[in-house]
Amino acid sequence: ILEAAPLLESFGNAKTVRNDNSSRFGKYIEVYLEDGVVSGAITSQYLLEKSRIVFQAKDERNYHIFYEMLAGLPSQQKQGFYLQDAETYYYLNQGGDCLIRGKSDADDFRHLLSAMEILHFTPEDQSAIFRVLSSILHLGNVYFQRHE
Repeated sequence: ILEAAPLLESFGNAKTVRNDNSSRFGKYIEVYLEDGVVSGAITSQYLLEKSRIVFQAKDERNYHIFYEMLAGLPSQQKQGFYLQDAETYYYLNQGGDCLIRGKSDADDFRHLLSAMEILHFTPEDQSAIFRVLSSILHLGNVYFQRHE
C-alpha cells in the first residue's frame, strides 16, 4: 500500500502557487484486514484537475512526473525518447516555473522506479509509460496553422 504512494504523488501532485506539492486528485483507499493485519487494499482515485497537463497558471508547474523523468532518466534513454530540457516543452514552460530541481527530482524518480519494481511493473511496462509521457511532452509542441 505504501509503495503506491510515490506513483500517486508523481502522477497526481504538482506545484501550485500555494503549495509546492499539491495533490491535484482525490483518492479513497479501502484497506482489508485479516486478524488485525493488512491483507490488501484498493485505491480508487478521481482526477480533479484534468487540464493540468495542458495548462498551468503563472508560477505553477505540471505534474511532478514530467520533471522527475527529465531529471532521472539516464541520458541514453532520454536520447531514445528525443527528450530535451524542460524549458523546450510548452506543457512545462507556460507557467514560468520549469526548473528541474536536480537532486530532489532525481531522488523522487529513483523512488518511483523502486515503487514500480516492488509493484511488479516490468521493464517493458516502465518503458511504455515513459514513451507515453515523452509523447505528451512532444505533442504539446505541435502547432497547427490553417492552410487554404
